[in-house]
Amino acid sequence: MHSSGSQSLLSRPLDLLYFGYFASHIPVTLLVDLQSLYPKDWIPQVLQDVLAWYLALYKDPILAPPTPFLWFQSFVLCEALLQLPFFFVACYGLSKNSSSIRLPMIVYGAHVATTVIPCIAETVFNQHFELTQMERLTLCGFYLPYFIIPCIMMIDSYRRVSKALMAKKTSKSD
Repeated sequence: MHSSGSQSLLSRPLDLLYFGYFASHIPVTLLVDLQSLYPKDWIPQVLQDVLAWYLALYKDPILAPPTPFLWFQSFVLCEALLQLPFFFVACYGLSKNSSSIRLPMIVYGAHVATTVIPCIAETVFNQHFELTQMERLTLCGFYLPYFIIPCIMMIDSYRRVSKALMAKKTSKSD
């Protein structure tokens, strides 16, 4: 990976946010999000209890619908096969201040933003879910950062890639 300089991750606030976002996703993905893909006897009881506690407290209809949403299961599969490996690559690239991580971060940001929107829409607007307005807003508050941070990441990375391409184009025309 090509390094963009020796600036410390701590001196790059947005990159530090992205690093924390990706690093925190690794255990959450493995221990919580992917539970629907694992055979039940593979999941330690404590993790099943954490998920059950969350579902009982917040009544999240996306994670525990009466009949599994196939569209959501496809998102979980994408999280397992595409996003989880990328979390490691992104953490490494961000820690090295690699310019080559920016284009994949654009793709990641667009992918995740478009997968979170249906979750928010279902939670907020699907009247078949027996949720109060406050429960809907609380769940939206949980999902919204997973829309906002990837959007910021996508825009920021696009800006950085565009700037680098323009600089390269300008240097070639000189």
